[in-house]
Amino acid sequence: MVTCKTIVANDDVSGSHQLALLGAFRSLQNPSLFRSSYYSQAISAIKYSILIQLIAWSPIVCLRIFANFLSFFINSSFIENASNSLKYLQFNVLNISVFAISATRYFNKQLDALFLFSLEFIDAVYLEKHPDRKSHQFHSNLVDLSVEIKENSTSGFPSVQNLKQRYANSQEFSSFVKRHLTKTTFNISVLLLSKLPYIGAVVLGLISFQNLNDKIGTERAVMVFGILQMIPKTYSVTFLTTYYGSRSMVHDLLLPYFTRVRFTNREKEQWIKAREGVLFGFGLCYFLLIRSFPWIGLLIYGFAESSVAYLITKVSDPPPDQASQLVHWNQTQLVWNKEKEQSILKGTFAMNEEGYIPVPGSFIFS
Repeated sequence: MVTCKTIVANDDVSGSHQLALLGAFRSLQNPSLFRSSYYSQAISAIKYSILIQLIAWSPIVCLRIFANFLSFFINSSFIENASNSLKYLQFNVLNISVFAISATRYFNKQLDALFLFSLEFIDAVYLEKHPDRKSHQFHSNLVDLSVEIKENSTSGFPSVQNLKQRYANSQEFSSFVKRHLTKTTFNISVLLLSKLPYIGAVVLGLISFQNLNDKIGTERAVMVFGILQMIPKTYSVTFLTTYYGSRSMVHDLLLPYFTRVRFTNREKEQWIKAREGVLFGFGLCYFLLIRSFPWIGLLIYGFAESSVAYLITKVSDPPPDQASQLVHWNQTQLVWNKEKEQSILKGTFAMNEEGYIPVPGSFIFS
């Protein structure tokens, strides 16, 4: 199985990467995914991915054209270096593509619908294999909890006016923007600190140790610190920005679930912290895929959202169908079931027969 590389705990990573890839695999096993409406959505996702990339690349291309023009008269190496620096800043520090792709969910309900659509299929397969467990349902209960969610979509690419209105009227979108601004400020600070002579690498190592110590353990955090002292500072900056970028993207992917179960901010933090290793590996796979293939980034993000539905069924219990029961139920979810945790981290969950068709698309030939 192809997995993404990282330097955190092997068990955590292999299990969470399996979960990410198996979630996409399960999505492809849904016969209804191949309806004409989803083909058109896939084409739209590719179209908007290309548009996002054209916007992101335009200043870099303009700088390079300008540099080529000046090369007829003067040495344009300075502008060429500025172009390369801008490219690194946009795609490795600011992560413009991932931000733009993540922001699309606040202007269109397709990703939210895709999450529920995938969850419905997962529930159907589970109930077919376990007909005596009709109370074990994620989809119908989350739908019952989503009656207060307002449908508010924007057709096409959002204008500046749409952005302003959504920021003013949507607490979720304003929180998203503020969170990414905070992350961007941190990433730029990391980049600037890396430029400090003599102590730049040490500062980056200390930042990584402080943030990873309570997540992967002291020994592994010290190991990361040591590795960051030996590799070029450019790679250290990329590591830190990738780590925080993938964590932030997982937070966005979980929004359809969090919105319905209505965790408080503190409960949400506890829920995430209890599943940190699995969520990091899951998010890292899709984050790196979007960064590697940005021209179809929105399509990959759609697969990630669909995979989150499968993730939820593995790291949480079915919610109640009444909002009045959420207060008690939410408390039971803050500490993760140890048996489930070990099943995910060791990858043994993937060996269970869940009732799915073995090969994606095999229903076509049945």
